[in-house]
Amino acid sequence: MNKIKLSLTVVGTLFLTSSLSAIEMTDYKVIEGTYEEAYINGALTIEGGNQPQTSYSSHADAKFKTIHTTAPYSWELNAVANSDFSKGPNDDDKSEDSYNSLVNGRFDKYLNNDDTIFLYGSGDLGYRKQVTADDADDPFAKIGAGAGYGRMYDATPLAVALRIVEDLTAYKIIKKPVSDEGMIALAKVIDLEDEYQSKYGFNDYKKYWYADMEKSLKSSGAIDKDSVGTFGVIRINEIIDLEKISGRFHGWKVRGGLGQILSNYDGKSESTIANAEFQYGLPIGYQSQFTERANLSKILDSDEAIDFQFSNSASYTYEIADRIDWENQWTLGFDKYSHGDDVITNSFTTGFRYYLANRLTFDTTLSLTKTDGTNGNSVETKAWNKKLISTIRYRLK
Repeated sequence: MNKIKLSLTVVGTLFLTSSLSAIEMTDYKVIEGTYEEAYINGALTIEGGNQPQTSYSSHADAKFKTIHTTAPYSWELNAVANSDFSKGPNDDDKSEDSYNSLVNGRFDKYLNNDDTIFLYGSGDLGYRKQVTADDADDPFAKIGAGAGYGRMYDATPLAVALRIVEDLTAYKIIKKPVSDEGMIALAKVIDLEDEYQSKYGFNDYKKYWYADMEKSLKSSGAIDKDSVGTFGVIRINEIIDLEKISGRFHGWKVRGGLGQILSNYDGKSESTIANAEFQYGLPIGYQSQFTERANLSKILDSDEAIDFQFSNSASYTYEIADRIDWENQWTLGFDKYSHGDDVITNSFTTGFRYYLANRLTFDTTLSLTKTDGTNGNSVETKAWNKKLISTIRYRLK
């Protein structure tokens, strides 16, 4: 009798697992939605004793990204900022500081409310102070406009839905397979978090949001009761709040147009630029994501020292476990100068991110960087620079 029960359990698990595997991440093509992520990180070291004066060094950085899409338009806003403060141990050592911030935005207006042709506008703002300078550089400002083709889809809500169904199935709260249509319906409810916040307020929205998730599971036939129970709601909340799922995007975009530098760090260069950009995303299975972004900027003013700049960033993220991600990124830069050396920069990073409680993450990252060629602000490095960094970050979103 025990053997029969064991066989039925194995068969049931395999059946539910196969039902989960029927849907693919690229099946989620819901246009309306919002994706957000925001982190802040800091470090401080103070040393005293056996040295002429107390020394210190500190670092802080922040990152923010939001993407909003609808049928007629989509927009993306990115912001990064970092600062460093330090003072040496010797009597003649003075305090030094540096900071750098950059904000860029893109707005795409689709002409036919589909995933084909769009017009776009863009803007970039930068502000920095280098450690060797007494004052900050002039602000950097650039605007651009042009046309493009394609669309990127955010499938992160489907990844969250799959995690919830997998978890509730493991705890035998869900005892029946969820159809592809049922999984998409659950993902659509998950995707509407901002609307629930706006309608019910930040303190109360989750009970209505989770209740509609339960209704979605009930409608799909995944649960017999009207609710997943107290334990099921707790698990849904833990998955959404603590087991942060990295972004899942699929599709592609290509764009081209003209840009104008209104203000530059050196206070002099105000060039007209031709821009081209390619963006691509592909979830691989349920646990991994590949993204790539390539940019080409051609200086149209013949008096400028630099002819054109090319950059390509490729990243791959793999979910090792519910709270552990393996993140990899390769960034290539090529600066073509009219005179002197061309400059090639390579940066490789690989590391692990562990999601702790209270929106904290523990990151361990190995970084390799190298520069070939000396020109402009770039100085050639004879060997690879290697860094192993461990940090704790606070996740705002």
